[in-house]
Amino acid sequence: MVIKEILRKIIPDDILTLYHVSVLRNKNKAKINKIYEHYKDIEQTIKEREDKTIRFASYVIFDSTFAAYGLMDVMIQNKNTYNPKIVICPDVSRGEEHLLQQYRATKKFFIEKYGSEYVIDGYDERTGTFIDISGQFDVIYCANPYDTMVNEVHSVNYLSKKNVLPIYISYGCLVDKYSYKYVMPRLEMSLFWKVFADEYYSYQDYKKYELIKGKNVEVTGYAKMDSLVKFQRTLSERKKIIIAPHHTINMPALPLSNFLQFYNFILELPQLFPNIDFIFRPHPLLFVNLEREGFWTKKEIEDYIKKITDSGMIYSYGGDYLDVFQNSDAIIHDCASFIMEYLFTGKPCCFVAKKENKNIFSKLGKACLKNYYMAYNKQDIIDFINNVVVIGADPLIDKRKKFFERKLTINFPQVSKTILEKITEDIKE
Repeated sequence: MVIKEILRKIIPDDILTLYHVSVLRNKNKAKINKIYEHYKDIEQTIKEREDKTIRFASYVIFDSTFAAYGLMDVMIQNKNTYNPKIVICPDVSRGEEHLLQQYRATKKFFIEKYGSEYVIDGYDERTGTFIDISGQFDVIYCANPYDTMVNEVHSVNYLSKKNVLPIYISYGCLVDKYSYKYVMPRLEMSLFWKVFADEYYSYQDYKKYELIKGKNVEVTGYAKMDSLVKFQRTLSERKKIIIAPHHTINMPALPLSNFLQFYNFILELPQLFPNIDFIFRPHPLLFVNLEREGFWTKKEIEDYIKKITDSGMIYSYGGDYLDVFQNSDAIIHDCASFIMEYLFTGKPCCFVAKKENKNIFSKLGKACLKNYYMAYNKQDIIDFINNVVVIGADPLIDKRKKFFERKLTINFPQVSKTILEKITEDIKE
């Protein structure tokens, strides 16, 4: 352990990451090769099957991290080609209370959105049994790439051994180094039949850090944002600003969250700016982690949420948030995915950052943040609201637009259709 600690101090972090990746590549090479031979057999079986309908499932834990709304829309409109279902999978990594609460909330959301005929239980609450229904499908989109968060029967590792083709569509943008240090080198990423990348920055990282060097990755664009164009802005004389704190309050590998520094200041915003409507949109794991890590009690969390609503702020939680994006005028946040996602709106954005953490971002993250107003303290946030949102002095507006058009519009807003075409062409004759 002492030698490892010394090496970490003298060898550049990215070099250590590449060494770690090379070790994992050698360790898992035979297993991965066997899996891809298995996938070829599955492809051929589907091609030869008399019933040409593609049976497609989405394995979902959180409604807010679902990236296949556009895919569902296309498949529902083409029932002769696709038979889509949404399978609700429990989060097993954060205790039984959270498991049940999130499972019920996710199930309720998708039933209300698509109808009960499209939603399948992956868990029996009565018996506590995890249900394996992988045999009913040809292709399974896993909204969560982390096997440690789900029961074995819902894991990528398990699905890769069954007669099904698992795919991954990113639920978030890969804007930080955590993505290529801890996500891309995971075995799960290399076990997916196909991975659909959002843009070329991330694709280059996949080729460098994924165990199979991006061989299962295709650049198709960011499917999650397809639905943005469906939402129309509701006219309002009052400006609306989203306040979106991240959940990484105690995560050294991804130290994004500033919530514990600014939570009282957030409550002051409606008083400081009474002519602005503030939308408080926390990451779905923020309050879970506050309690789990021992920072706040459940009572303190409930009291804070009450203070949010009593202050006049809108508390937005769960479900799709692209309508919230469209009905806003600006955002102030420290979330990872929102760094890229909010640029799709063209509206001004402010990132609450820590000066000491400038090196945590990937090339994509750094490129996106050049189009942001940066805030390191309360006054920076106040200045952003006063100058950019209230007065309308937005010198970055043209730069944001050009960056979006040049770097982020790959197949937008037809990314979902493109992904389905890529899937279909390999398993239909």
